[in-house]
Amino acid sequence: MKKLNFKFNHYSKLSVLIRIILSLVFVALIILVVVFRVEISKKIYHWGDYVAEGNIFVHFIDVGQGDATLIEFDDGSTMLIDAGPKSSSDDLVNYINNLGISTIDYFLITHPDADHVGGGIKIFENFQINNFYRPMISSVSEEDTSPYPVHDTGTYDEIIQAYLNEENCNLFYNSDAVSIIGDNYSVNIIYPDGVYEDTNDSSAICFIKIYDFKFLFMADADTKIESKLIEKYGYELQADVLKVGHHGAETSTSEEFLEVVKPNYAVISVGENDYGHPSGKVLELLDLENVKYFITYESGNIVASVSQALLNFDSNTGKMIDYATIVVVLSLIILLVWGIPDFWNKNQRKKDIKNINI
Repeated sequence: MKKLNFKFNHYSKLSVLIRIILSLVFVALIILVVVFRVEISKKIYHWGDYVAEGNIFVHFIDVGQGDATLIEFDDGSTMLIDAGPKSSSDDLVNYINNLGISTIDYFLITHPDADHVGGGIKIFENFQINNFYRPMISSVSEEDTSPYPVHDTGTYDEIIQAYLNEENCNLFYNSDAVSIIGDNYSVNIIYPDGVYEDTNDSSAICFIKIYDFKFLFMADADTKIESKLIEKYGYELQADVLKVGHHGAETSTSEEFLEVVKPNYAVISVGENDYGHPSGKVLELLDLENVKYFITYESGNIVASVSQALLNFDSNTGKMIDYATIVVVLSLIILLVWGIPDFWNKNQRKKDIKNINI
């Protein structure tokens, strides 16, 4: 019988070394993608290309389940509409800081709900506020001195106290008589038209014109308020961009309202929640009206750039660079790199064993 010199090397030293090096390379790639996700997204999706073309920028900031919109006007002034919940206040401050902004000329709180005012305390702490716009609703510390209804949450009271501690800050109450005018823009509060007990009914609705482009910000207004606006303004409500009311709740954004406003774009600011926001019905209506919509929960921070002839939308984070997808793809590559040699070795071993037995 012929003597067989069989020696099975499941892993050679070279194979192990190659596998270790490849694994380290892929781990490094994952870390780099996570750390530099914004820069990578800008390169891949050309996010920076449109920025140079705009003069005025509207930042719909991802603050989770809440609202916060920052506008950079072409005269150097800035406006912040709402400040999101407390849980996102650091992210909000960092976002504004990263834009090189130290002063907010117009800080507007649409209504007292915590998901709109929670980050306001840190806004006052970190930026110079020149003008503060607040609802016609009092906080608990003002209960004895104010003629307005009282909203009794500590969060709202904190932001009112923060304003009181701010030096050289002018105060305005939101009403349909308030306007801010610039050379190439105008901001008009078109509602509320009176004093309301309900916080959502007191929502400040802003109609903003930038060059010839129009933005309509609906805060947490419901269909009842939409009907009042239609009755008062009719097709003057037409806007290029609709900031969808109440985070896309089913109680807002009626079919009639969309037919009057006729937006080309819509933005829904929403985070993970148990309220069913955004409603599938609202998304279906937007689709039926051929409105291109963006959702912060999916797309992260959303930026509209506006010039005299251009309105452009894009996002610099979110689903464009999806961590889960990246990890899955790289994991599959690693498995292939590790698995193919194992599969080949296993089949080779079976052949060798079979030859031994012959």
